[in-house]
Amino acid sequence: MSVTALPSTPDPSAAGPAPGADPAAGYFSHSGEFRDAVLETAFRATILDEIRDMARISGYVITILFMLSLARDYWLLAGEAAFYSVAALRLFGLGVSGIYLFAVQRAETTTRLFAVITFGEFMLSLQFLLQWLIAPQGLVLPAVVTLAAVYGYYLVISTGGLAAVFNAGGLSIAYLFCAAYSFEQSLDEIYILGLLLLAVNLLGFFGMRKAREMRRRNFLAQSMAARAHAERDAARAETLRREAYQAWALDALPMGVALFDPHGHLHTANRRAIELMAVNPKLAEPGTSLDSLLRRLAARGDFGQHGVDDFRQHMDRLASGEVNVLSARHKPTGRILDFTLGRLPDGSLALTIADATERVAAERRLRHAVEAAGDGFAIYDAQDRLVICSSRYAGLYGLTAEDAQGKHFDELLAVGYERGVFDPAERQPGAQSHMLDRSEMQERSLDVRTLQGEWYLVQERVTAGGDLVVLRSNITERHHIEDELRRAKTEAERMLADLRQAQSNLILAEKMASLGSLVANMSHEISTPLGIGVTAASHLGEELNQLGEILRDDQKPLDRAWLEDFQSAAAEAARILQSNLARAARLMRALKQVSADQASDEPRLFEVGPYLHEVLVSLAPALRRTPHRVEIDCPEGLSIEHRPGAFSQIVTNLVMNALQHGYTDRDKPGLIRVRVAPIRADRMELEVSDDGRGIPEAVRPRVFDPFFTTKRGTGGTGLGLHIVYTLVTQSLGGSISVQSRPGNGSVFSILFPVRAPDDRPLKDKTVRAA
Repeated sequence: MSVTALPSTPDPSAAGPAPGADPAAGYFSHSGEFRDAVLETAFRATILDEIRDMARISGYVITILFMLSLARDYWLLAGEAAFYSVAALRLFGLGVSGIYLFAVQRAETTTRLFAVITFGEFMLSLQFLLQWLIAPQGLVLPAVVTLAAVYGYYLVISTGGLAAVFNAGGLSIAYLFCAAYSFEQSLDEIYILGLLLLAVNLLGFFGMRKAREMRRRNFLAQSMAARAHAERDAARAETLRREAYQAWALDALPMGVALFDPHGHLHTANRRAIELMAVNPKLAEPGTSLDSLLRRLAARGDFGQHGVDDFRQHMDRLASGEVNVLSARHKPTGRILDFTLGRLPDGSLALTIADATERVAAERRLRHAVEAAGDGFAIYDAQDRLVICSSRYAGLYGLTAEDAQGKHFDELLAVGYERGVFDPAERQPGAQSHMLDRSEMQERSLDVRTLQGEWYLVQERVTAGGDLVVLRSNITERHHIEDELRRAKTEAERMLADLRQAQSNLILAEKMASLGSLVANMSHEISTPLGIGVTAASHLGEELNQLGEILRDDQKPLDRAWLEDFQSAAAEAARILQSNLARAARLMRALKQVSADQASDEPRLFEVGPYLHEVLVSLAPALRRTPHRVEIDCPEGLSIEHRPGAFSQIVTNLVMNALQHGYTDRDKPGLIRVRVAPIRADRMELEVSDDGRGIPEAVRPRVFDPFFTTKRGTGGTGLGLHIVYTLVTQSLGGSISVQSRPGNGSVFSILFPVRAPDDRPLKDKTVRAA
């Protein structure tokens, strides 16, 4: 039978029992059921199997009685007419019994089981009444059956109270009715039977109440006892578990722990303590006195020449708080042990033993690392106090590492100013500390200078734990090198400025030399037509003198043939004079325009095609000395407003560069092509190409470098293409690129905007193309 524990707090609606009363009385209602529905459900769950067994046994008994009654009826009434009706009634009862037993077996709750039992009682009462109506009998047997059934309804199977009253009361009233009308009993007998049935009903009802209450009291007592046993077992298990946990926790500690009671006897010691002290476990059994342990340690000489009195003195220092930790080397194991001692409120002592061998070794290694860390290493805690530092770091303040440790940064700084390490004049007025503000930045670097002229690089960084790591390095030599580098840089900048000025002067000289060469060549070109014109004028003058002599001399005849010869000679002289003067004038205009454009940097509107032809006219003397020719490919009517001087000089230098470098050692006529075309509304392309020998791969990346030439020693200055690059990028505001392969000529491509890169307003910024 399962037992359900009682709730810790009863139903608030239930009034607690009075002092001295039954402690379980407050759990029941007036009907005898538990006030708490949870308790009632638990109780019914415990009696379910018991009630099912009783209901099953009663069903089997009734079934057997029906079968015995059927056999009796067959023996007494076989062959009579009443037998068949009685037998049918018995068979009906057997069928109901089978249904009853099946329902009892299938019922899963006490509520359903009570409903099945109520149905069985009702059907049994109905069976009795029908039998008495079909086959009237004497008064005694029905009376006994009725009394037994009524009492059984109350006590044998404890169903619900109302269901029992309904079945027992109904059976009693039905029996009295049958006694009066079917059995034809007198009123006195019926009265006596009624009193007897009333007494049986009352006794059964109160007996049922008492039995139900006793069952519930037994359930309540068993539950309370089970809960008390469970609580006792739980408390005992908890105590054992806590003791096991404490023992396990002590043994799992990485340090040794020994607990002594107020009388100085050992209470417990974990395995780590026995291992660290290397003592026999029997000596560390509970109850061993502290004095015996100390005498044992002194006798073995575990800590050198220390005796019992020394041990007690050190323990008193630990207990009084004079020192927090005492370290000593344990000779048998060679370990360095840290001892701490605490006094508990009840006077007990707690001794802890820790293996500090690794810590001491780590501190030693840390000290070596700190000493080897540059020119100074230090760590400050969150309160800016020095935790550890190297000797070099402390030596800067005139202190030893041991003296510096524990001091605040302001104290060290004050010592530095007092001892003349730092210049007091450099200290900011009102400043209390130069320590890094950890709330604003996590690291910084700064240079610090001493009065002796030494420079130190101080690097500060905040760790994740809030400490500040300071690394100091002597950078005096580096500062000297930086000073030298600054002086060298200043000197180099001055020399670079001088070089750039010399370069500008060379470019200007090259430009002027080009202009002078242009003027000299054009002067030679102009002198030829002028000489021819002078010759023609002289010849015409001689003819005119002859005509004058004939006119003055009357002896010489002026015939028609001579006049015709004179007219022909005069006309030829005039034609020669006119054409050569016109050619000289054209050359003068070209020389004037090109020289003016090269001497001036002012943008103006000009038509590209005719201007290119004027540039070629200025190059005619150089072109006539070679078999090569120049073609111009330019749309008609293409006009731009730009700097024509830069434009003409770019074309001139590219054409002359092709003549001087592209056709060296070549007699076969070559072709230089100058092409101009707009590629967008605001961009123009100038392309100068030749079919010469090309540019070598190693030379091509340096063609625009100043003073780079492959004709060094033969008149080449190396400024031609550099001037082109400068004019393209600065005057035209464009870009230039070159494509060339040895043996396949070169192509110089220039992209530039149609508007001159000048802030001065222009009259017309458009490109006009046919």
